[in-house]
Amino acid sequence: MDHRKLAQEIVQRYRYEVIQVVTDVLRIPSQNKPPMGEEKAVQEFMASYLARAGLPVELYQPDLVPGMREHPEFWPGRDYTNRPNLSSKLKGKGGGRSLLLTGHCDTVALGENVWTHPPFAAEIHQGKMYALGASDMKSQMAAMLVLYKAIAEQDISLRGDLAFESVVDEEEGGVNATIAGRLRDGVMDAAILPEATGLDIYPAARGALILGIYFSGAGTWLDVGKEAQPADAVAQLGIFLSHLDELRQKRRSHPVPPIYQAYPDPVPVQVTKVYGGGWGSEVPIAVPNEVRVEMIAQTLPGEEKEACWQEFNEWLESVMARHREAFPKPPRIEQKLRWMYPSQTDPTHPLVTGLAACAAQVLGRQPVIKGAPYSCDIWALHRLFGMPAVIFGPTGGNSHAADEYVEVESLFAFLETLLLFIFDWCGVAE
Repeated sequence: MDHRKLAQEIVQRYRYEVIQVVTDVLRIPSQNKPPMGEEKAVQEFMASYLARAGLPVELYQPDLVPGMREHPEFWPGRDYTNRPNLSSKLKGKGGGRSLLLTGHCDTVALGENVWTHPPFAAEIHQGKMYALGASDMKSQMAAMLVLYKAIAEQDISLRGDLAFESVVDEEEGGVNATIAGRLRDGVMDAAILPEATGLDIYPAARGALILGIYFSGAGTWLDVGKEAQPADAVAQLGIFLSHLDELRQKRRSHPVPPIYQAYPDPVPVQVTKVYGGGWGSEVPIAVPNEVRVEMIAQTLPGEEKEACWQEFNEWLESVMARHREAFPKPPRIEQKLRWMYPSQTDPTHPLVTGLAACAAQVLGRQPVIKGAPYSCDIWALHRLFGMPAVIFGPTGGNSHAADEYVEVESLFAFLETLLLFIFDWCGVAE
């Protein structure tokens, strides 16, 4: 059997259905707004899609999985009412390796971003489909859903088990649902997560220390004819930002694993939110008595939380020591989300090399193999369950921002590569 030709034929046969299902999925809001989320409708849509085709599928509440709440990596404070995980498995004939296709159905909140394309319309313009979640990562999940069903519909007898999983609450550092999936359904021989990679292969992902930093000052209203009091919190913010490059340089001085050496800045330190006093005509003109900053220090495989925390605290102590008059008391530091572990699968693992060989056949080029420029829940598979796992997906852009999109043709290249790899990894009973 010519597996390459078969993969091409199946992807072509289901091309219209892929576009239709991707469109339908993107039009169903599934925003994550901790502690709640609105993933139920999209999970039920995907479950119904599989059930109508006669495939096994189950929906279950992640925190009710036995052992989940007692697990040392369970992150409290999330409500999973009406936020089910989806699980489906095609049993193999035997003699092959098992594979998990796993990803998340939730998106970030729409927020205050100003879109030029409707965020829930899934419109296609110049080869790009625009929608909230188009790149991260509902397009990939919907396309993978169709491919999974197609394998069953076309009576392709795989030797190894193939599972499809859609989890909730990945955004905002959830990860609980990914852990619940493995506690409930067990470990498999490998996993693929379809975050957008531009059709390259990421065996590794960065970790992240995500902090809220709260500067406080006296605060004042502005009295005509009186001298304004010092804007303490704002001054503290300015000092903090002006010295941030010192922390960045210190982070860059650490040894960089080979898989991250292609990045100009392997370990970014980024300010993601700044707030102080509100905005608009309904907010009084006044010096804020508190200014808040959200900061992410991304980390690399091999780094541990304690060392990263220590490095940040030593830097901040040094800054305050040089500006004691501006810091009558230190800012309050709060860990905003869970520690996201950096992790990786060995780039020489057959999962990586086999997927790269399949991608090269489809793309006509060797895919780049490097570490992901972001963190995600792949670490739970690597660290907690010892599962080889890689990130592989289509080309997209503007994740977590306005006018998020996926390049439509790259979706089909992604599917063809994935199908070819499934044939190779799981094995096909001739």
